[in-house]
Amino acid sequence: MIEESLVWTFRRSKAVVRPQNNNISDTVNADKEEENNHQWDRPIEFVLSLISNSVGLGNVWRFPYLAAQSGGGAFLIPYFTLYFLIGAPLYYLELALGQFTSRGPASAFVLAKGWQGVGFAMIINSILGTLYYNVIIAWALFYFVLSFRKRLLWADCGHWWNSNGCFVPGSPGNTLGANITALNCTLFNCTGGNCTTALSSNFSDSGCQENNTTSVKQVTVTEEFFYRLLLNKSSSFDDFGVPGTYMSVLLLASWLLICVCIIRGVQSSGKVAYFTAIFPYIVLLVLIIFTATLDGAREGIIFYIVPRWELIGSFKIWQAAASQVFFSLSISFGSLIAYSAANDFHNKFFQQMCIVVSCDCFTGVFAGFAVFATIGFLAKSLNEPVEVYATASGPGLAFITYPAALAKMPASPFFSIIFFLMLLALGLGSQFASTDVPVTALMEFFPSYAKRRSVLVVITCSVFYLASLPFACPGGIYLFELFQEYTANISLVFIGFFEVVSIAYIYGFNRFMNDVEMMLGKRAAQYYLFVTWCITAPILTLVITATNLLNTAPLKLDASGGFPPYEFPQWSTTLGWFIFVICIIPIPLVFLISYIQEYRRMAKEKTDYGPSKPLFLAALESNNLPAESWGPRRRIHQTDAYAHLATRTTQKNFISQQQLPEYTPRVEETTSIDTGIPNPTFNPDSTLNDDDNELSNQQF
Repeated sequence: MIEESLVWTFRRSKAVVRPQNNNISDTVNADKEEENNHQWDRPIEFVLSLISNSVGLGNVWRFPYLAAQSGGGAFLIPYFTLYFLIGAPLYYLELALGQFTSRGPASAFVLAKGWQGVGFAMIINSILGTLYYNVIIAWALFYFVLSFRKRLLWADCGHWWNSNGCFVPGSPGNTLGANITALNCTLFNCTGGNCTTALSSNFSDSGCQENNTTSVKQVTVTEEFFYRLLLNKSSSFDDFGVPGTYMSVLLLASWLLICVCIIRGVQSSGKVAYFTAIFPYIVLLVLIIFTATLDGAREGIIFYIVPRWELIGSFKIWQAAASQVFFSLSISFGSLIAYSAANDFHNKFFQQMCIVVSCDCFTGVFAGFAVFATIGFLAKSLNEPVEVYATASGPGLAFITYPAALAKMPASPFFSIIFFLMLLALGLGSQFASTDVPVTALMEFFPSYAKRRSVLVVITCSVFYLASLPFACPGGIYLFELFQEYTANISLVFIGFFEVVSIAYIYGFNRFMNDVEMMLGKRAAQYYLFVTWCITAPILTLVITATNLLNTAPLKLDASGGFPPYEFPQWSTTLGWFIFVICIIPIPLVFLISYIQEYRRMAKEKTDYGPSKPLFLAALESNNLPAESWGPRRRIHQTDAYAHLATRTTQKNFISQQQLPEYTPRVEETTSIDTGIPNPTFNPDSTLNDDDNELSNQQF
């Protein structure tokens, strides 16, 4: 109690305690060690790591899927609009917050005491998103392993998982009768003779009668490979089943890979980013060139780039575009704050933000050309309109269209290996950052475990693997859809609303821009940020969230992979909103707890908050003020408005290293109200030289 009071007395006075030289040396060495740890070696590695984190599976998998579900070209207009009005500003905000504080999301939001729940919500959202995101990595790993064959398994029918309706798009005479060999004659009733005779002569001569094939639904070979072999998809959510062997092993392998890669931290991630950030563009370029030559590619690309204007006013499309912007840029996950926390304090992050956001925005559009060119090819093979096939492909769209294109390429196994290696690189680059968010949070909450990072990583990955096993069940694809809707969609936008409000309005736009000026030497893009942070971003995120809440309805899946259309049961909607509440509950909960603490503290200390202001309003105002620890974490940057933090750190280091009774300054003792322990109060007469701010006649 005495030490704490002495520290606060020193902070409020003009005097600055200066320890002896040996103590200064110890403090400086500690500061240097803090400065050198957990920083990027080069700015280019930070940029490439951001690209690797943001340009992930969401660009080559989720973007084409949402575009197909939202009318193709009609999706691009709200997509670009929201990138400019929400995506780029919030990306800037998170980079600035992390770089200024050098803290992760768990402690960065101490800029307003009652709003630390925003950071906690990010961590929970990151955990749930990580569980769901790793399922896609497991899918990519399955395709990657099975690409090491002379002929790809999804290149033809005739396997045990194929149905009577299986066919290979683009094959000569791709009717059901022409595929009889691959289907082992299951379309015919042969009472005499054999199938070979039936295929080479008249059916009546061989004793075979042709079944009525018109009632058999045609399903592409890639759809059956994905839904029947990999997922073993059940017919309904209620028929959930138990974890399948393939998916259980794949998830285990994915989590082991992640555990090994992040167990020693992210010091090497910048080096890996040279590959993970550049390699995907080369592969996508090759795919785009090849798919453009497929029959029907033109119709698919036209569907992709020509907007259907009647759909622009649909809130559903704007909601899908907003969720994709947040998901693709990794906004509201906390990974951007954690990455930028390892930056140099004066790093020019504004230019880096412009580069990364541009790359991320156009990568999804770039990848869409390859997907929709292939969709056009598959739709023409099925004699269906592009729109019908695009909307019926489901969440595995990219794992159906890309493999179909790869199977048509020369040296298809080689290109398949390269492509799915690219997907793994994209997915793991994002997953490393997302998984590191809860690990870093645990290290911040429990500093004693900071030196046992490897143990925390192993425990975290083990728990996450067990928690992700439901996705390995036959009904896991329905749970996957539920998570995609409620954890990587509505919750991201909701958290983004409170994130921008807490900084632009609670902490204050002008105050935060002053902090930016401390780092960059200027208030970069302040007019654009004022309009977006204070007007467009809060309004748009609030409207999108409200329309989502008002228009809630059970999820529906179109017919795909030979499965009929399916509407989720009513109980699944309740489960989805429960998941959503878990994602955002820290925001109101932490605010309420912090407010009660402030109210009790002010009532107990009888704080003078003015005669005309009731206590509950005074506590509310205090709850919105920055915490005492708010500011740059590294001592060398604690200047100007944050100079008191450096003084406070020096005093704490000094007090912890000295015997307080032996080095006590002249004080006037007052009695503590709550404990009765004498509290030292600084005597202003003890300062003789205000210019030097030193205590005279004291030996420290």
